[in-house]
Amino acid sequence: MAKKTPNLETATEIRRVTKGYFGDPKGFEEILYRTKNNRYVLLQRGGHESPFQEEKITQILKVDAEAWLASL
Repeated sequence: MAKKTPNLETATEIRRVTKGYFGDPKGFEEILYRTKNNRYVLLQRGGHESPFQEEKITQILKVDAEAWLASL
């Protein structure tokens, strides 16, 4: 069975981290969301020389979301 992609349009954005500028090949952004059913989702995307060349959407545990926030 395929994983269900969370609906980020109805999710609440908790924190957005942007490195670089728009169009920067090394730039990227990470966005932490909380869905309506209290699940946490981390969206990572960036330029072709960034750590996140492909958009990545990952459901994470609350403890991992808290650790990500604390690392900023």
